[in-house]
Amino acid sequence: MNGSKFLLALAFSASAFFAQADDAKIETVGGSGEKGYSGDGGKAMEAALHQPFGVIVSPAGDIIFCDTNNHVIRRISRKGTIDTIVGTGEKGWSGDGGPPLEAKLNEPYEIRYHPGGDLYWVERMSHTVRKLDARTNLVSTVAGTGEMGFSGDGGPGTAAQMKQPHSIQFDASGEKLLVCDIGNHRIRVIDLASGKIDTWCGTGKPEATKDGAPVGPDTPLKGPRALDRAPNGDIWLALREGNQLFRIDHQKNTLHHIAGTGKKGFHAEARNALESQLSGPKGVAISPDGKMIYLADTESHTVRAVDLNEDPPVLKLIAGTGKRGDGPDSPDPFACGMARLHGIGTDPVSGDLYIGDSETHKVRMVSGLQGGKREPLSSYETETFEIDGRACKLTKPKKAAPGNPWIWRCRFYGAFPSVDEALVAEGWHIAWIDVADLFGAEEAMGAFDKFYEAMIARGDLSKRPVIEGFSRGGLPAMNWAIRNPEKVSGIYLDAPVLDIHTWPKQFSPKLWPVCMKVYGLTEETAGDWKGPLDNFGPIAENKVPVFLIAGGNDEPVPWKENGAILEKRMKEAGGDITVIVKAACGHHPHSLHDPAPVVEWAKRVAK
Repeated sequence: MNGSKFLLALAFSASAFFAQADDAKIETVGGSGEKGYSGDGGKAMEAALHQPFGVIVSPAGDIIFCDTNNHVIRRISRKGTIDTIVGTGEKGWSGDGGPPLEAKLNEPYEIRYHPGGDLYWVERMSHTVRKLDARTNLVSTVAGTGEMGFSGDGGPGTAAQMKQPHSIQFDASGEKLLVCDIGNHRIRVIDLASGKIDTWCGTGKPEATKDGAPVGPDTPLKGPRALDRAPNGDIWLALREGNQLFRIDHQKNTLHHIAGTGKKGFHAEARNALESQLSGPKGVAISPDGKMIYLADTESHTVRAVDLNEDPPVLKLIAGTGKRGDGPDSPDPFACGMARLHGIGTDPVSGDLYIGDSETHKVRMVSGLQGGKREPLSSYETETFEIDGRACKLTKPKKAAPGNPWIWRCRFYGAFPSVDEALVAEGWHIAWIDVADLFGAEEAMGAFDKFYEAMIARGDLSKRPVIEGFSRGGLPAMNWAIRNPEKVSGIYLDAPVLDIHTWPKQFSPKLWPVCMKVYGLTEETAGDWKGPLDNFGPIAENKVPVFLIAGGNDEPVPWKENGAILEKRMKEAGGDITVIVKAACGHHPHSLHDPAPVVEWAKRVAK
């Protein structure tokens, strides 16, 4: 930018000058600003934190972050409460084979959820990568011996040494985990199936990386500090000591220099990315559309972004003043001082940006960067009617998709509707009939038969819907599909009740007598009841696809007594089942915050 243009720009508002979205604002979502470890079970804004670093949005839509100097991983729920999900709060390296709240961590820096729901994190000062298995709720070490060094390539990750690893991310397949082994100036790769570790890129010497260089152990990296994966599978890598940003082409397996001259510095005005200076970037996050590459520019105390919408790409300021500070907390992102932020993460749906503002001991959020909010079900035309006195609904898309697909929600219309909202936006109908307190028994099956006939009689809907079983809706969804496998194209289950002996018997004493009555059972005969876990055969035999989501910590509908049994038996029978178990998640919140995996599955199986 020449001098005259620079002076002209100063005459405008900060949002115009920095090309920020007009409605962008910053606010604190966690941390009182007091350094400490307190607040679990209460409001996140009243909690004491101690240097939050890596921050992400979980599959359930909660904010998960590394409270690094408290040596724990914490969660801010959708309701704004905070709790610890991994760690005792005591520094150490122990607890493998046990539950997460009994494990000792040593400076967790960054966290990632595997597509299957397991939670991984990297501990800088124990020199390890660890994992919380969603299915077992047990902690294990994936790589690292606990001792600093460099060794182990070609062998098991648990026998390898690393040196202050900082950042992790999965490749596009979800089969490999990349680790920024910063002290060794390498990126290591762990094959999750075999557990084997190797050097993916880096010679071990802090030397400049050539533009266009191939990924491999002969290409040097100067301080590979942070990485993230774009929607197209490319990996974006920030070099902290190198003060540069590279794009790693996942198809060509080559590195491409995108931003940073290599010289440390800061400038508030937007510049050509290659002609810009960075100041010790330690975090990378990518917008949902892949067009904005956000950087935690730690030493300038700002968030900056490479805007790929511009040609050539431009480096812009997103938040911060360029000087160490603490607020004001809202609303202007350019007036909010921050202090050596280390971690950033994006909401995959809204595009909101979360910041681990380390030395202010706060987690901040910048909203309004992209928009992209889903339209609620209430914005669509919904027909209400009755069949034999039972309330029914049919929500209609603004334009029907080819084949007129529909999803049939068996219970709780409108609750946790991320999948339904995404599907109706794609041209699907959403259908529902009230069968409350029938637990999938014969009366519910009769009501379902009539509802299905009424839907098909319309003449404008597919004859094979996807049937959706939320919570106790799992019983009617599975029971009807078992009776009518030829009439459904797929079954989407979310924290499903599949055995009445786990729920309502164990957790709802008021509803247990109601359940027994509709099934014609007594306390003496209830043990003879057989349900979906016993009768699933027609689903497996007819290859009816099942997509199952559950929380690994679900108490009222325990995963091990419901979904886990169905998964095991379906696989043994050669059935078609896809499963995501969300680590550290209970019965609520349901579904996936980003419903894309379910939506793509539903579109694929719809017939």
